[in-house]
Amino acid sequence: MLLGAIVVCWFSRRREFRADSGGARYTSREQMIGALEALGRVHEGPARATVPADSFQTLKITGQRGGLLKLFSTHPPLEERIARLQNAAV
Repeated sequence: MLLGAIVVCWFSRRREFRADSGGARYTSREQMIGALEALGRVHEGPARATVPADSFQTLKITGQRGGLLKLFSTHPPLEERIARLQNAAV
């Protein structure tokens, strides 16, 4: 069951990258990067006081980057998602 959860989370992270790519295709790469950066500002900035921290934890958008917990994250770190969009072929 534990290994199955790791596989499911890996597929979820993979889908997030594909969704980012699709969003960039429908709008623009710059707009998608801007949206991810805005999400990061909400998560880390002063607006966080108005948004319950539990809502981000539920979505697994917590910014935790290393260790075994990374295997159980359903979303890749925002920085990694932005970097992939920046490095994507036009």
